Amino acid sequence: MQRFFSIIIIFGILLVGGGYLFMKKSDQEARLKISDDLASARRSFADKARSAVNEEDEKDYLRAIQASIKGYDEELKKRVYGKKAEWRDPAAYEKDVEERFKKGELQEAQRKSMLEGYGLVKGSYDVIMAANWKPVLTAKGQGDIRIDIYELKRAKDDEGNPVLEGRFFLWGLEDSTRVQWGQLAMRFWTTEMQQVKEGRKMVEKEVEKVLGRAEGDATPRIIIPNPGKYIEEYPSFVQPGFIWFPVIPREAKAVDIEYTFTAKRSGGNFDIALKWEKLNIPANWKLGEGEVWEADVIEATEEEIAGKDGTEAADGAGENKEEEKK
Repeated sequence: MQRFFSIIIIFGILLVGGGYLFMKKSDQEARLKISDDLASARRSFADKARSAVNEEDEKDYLRAIQASIKGYDEELKKRVYGKKAEWRDPAAYEKDVEERFKKGELQEAQRKSMLEGYGLVKGSYDVIMAANWKPVLTAKGQGDIRIDIYELKRAKDDEGNPVLEGRFFLWGLEDSTRVQWGQLAMRFWTTEMQQVKEGRKMVEKEVEKVLGRAEGDATPRIIIPNPGKYIEEYPSFVQPGFIWFPVIPREAKAVDIEYTFTAKRSGGNFDIALKWEKLNIPANWKLGEGEVWEADVIEATEEEIAGKDGTEAADGAGENKEEEKK
């Protein structure tokens, strides 16, 4: 009888062990299936995003890109994680970091750095997946490049100086795209009353003039080349980050911004120039009373001060020569 019970116990152990191995194998297969489906969903989204960012009209672009995000989210819910909804966990990276830290596998400095990166990605993930952001500034560059600055607020640099912090989505960059950053150039416009000739009379009118210029390195303060490292479901074809702009002088009434870089891909190098011309300046973009402008100031040319760009200056010079001939 005792031998009979031993056989039953051994059989039970084998049955439980076999069931565990079967379940483990099923989980592995399910995870592989989800991984494949997720990669497919991200590729499909990239195709739709590429089409959206090439829309010339800003409203058409925003409508198309946000519809693509909503479609991507639905695909994640229904196809990718349809049978395993609990496996979609945007906080998985954070949990893993904390677990490794508790086990002594990470030092405090490593933990802090990793969680800072995760925090930036998670914040932008919540914004992008809500699919209702309204860009403060958006501009289309060459090819498939577009930038959305979805938040622009006052902040301070490492030395306590005031800056404008712009949080962005930079569209058109794949995980493998390498970027060589160029220049950030800003030109500040003001107006003043001045006597100008209209017909045969001199009249007083408000005239645009350049107040000054600022130039600097275009390298973002932070950019995450591969946000999927932190959150697997992060959409492809986009990189989040933030950039610092100098706070604008109080006297300025409008600003031109030019932001340049080179995108290096397998198909070649693409020089990108993102531009905004004569933007109206909200009060919170300007220096307050007693604040100092710490930008790298470039002296404006006489033509710029007179409210002319390079083309206008050349045209003006040509007109003057014609007058001299007469």
